[in-house]
Amino acid sequence: MTLKEFLKSKTFKYNALAAVGITIFLIVLNMLALRIYTDHGESVEIPDLKGKTSREVKAILDNLDLRFQIQDSVYTQETAPGTVLDHYPKAGMKVKENRTVFITLCAISQEMIPMPQLTDISHRQATNLIESSGLIAGNIEYKPSEFPNLVLEQKANGRTVRVGEMIPKGTVIDLVLGTDSNGETSEVPTLFGRSLAEARLTIGEAFLNVGTITYDESFTSEDQKDKGLIWKQSPDPAEVFEVTHGTPIDIWLTIDPTKLQAKPDSVKIDNSFF
Repeated sequence: MTLKEFLKSKTFKYNALAAVGITIFLIVLNMLALRIYTDHGESVEIPDLKGKTSREVKAILDNLDLRFQIQDSVYTQETAPGTVLDHYPKAGMKVKENRTVFITLCAISQEMIPMPQLTDISHRQATNLIESSGLIAGNIEYKPSEFPNLVLEQKANGRTVRVGEMIPKGTVIDLVLGTDSNGETSEVPTLFGRSLAEARLTIGEAFLNVGTITYDESFTSEDQKDKGLIWKQSPDPAEVFEVTHGTPIDIWLTIDPTKLQAKPDSVKIDNSFF
């Protein structure tokens, strides 16, 4: 039998149809198996684990056929030590069983770091070093000195802190800066629209102090405070032209865009005589 005759034969047609049928069957079977595998076990909703201890987390997730892994440990005063600060997947998300939930715990004790040397450098350098060390820039005091704007002392909670002394990370550091004369004045800076960090630098460079810091009602949680911008200050540069060195500048912060839409009148009063 020639090849042409074989291709036209019933035997070839039956075998070809059988091969096509088997292929289709295998494809369908594979798709069904894949669907069964991916749909194995119902999806479960991640509960809110914030504020729970690791023991409570284990009990909750065991009941949902989920696992957990401690991803990080961070200290904060707003959360009880040893409890969950955050987790991923977030609460409300749906996952398959056996999924691992990664959690961040509040550390039992605050991390301690060595106090850096801030003296004998400029205020701007000291502020940058404070922030890069995990500390917080606090208030500024002034003392007469032949080296204006140079850091003379570094303090925490009202006492001088020695270089290398171990202090809690996040400690507020106050600085004592030199000023060349008593009774000298500085122009009141305009702080509208600036962040708190920017305002601290500007106020310090003017030999003034940061006064009372007020967060308005637009803030609903602690983590929003880093996004706050200044919408009001006292003294107001539109009303007071100059103040003596060391004068505190009170500031108000907001995340309400309506308070930041219109910049206040920046024209200062004219104290000159004609």
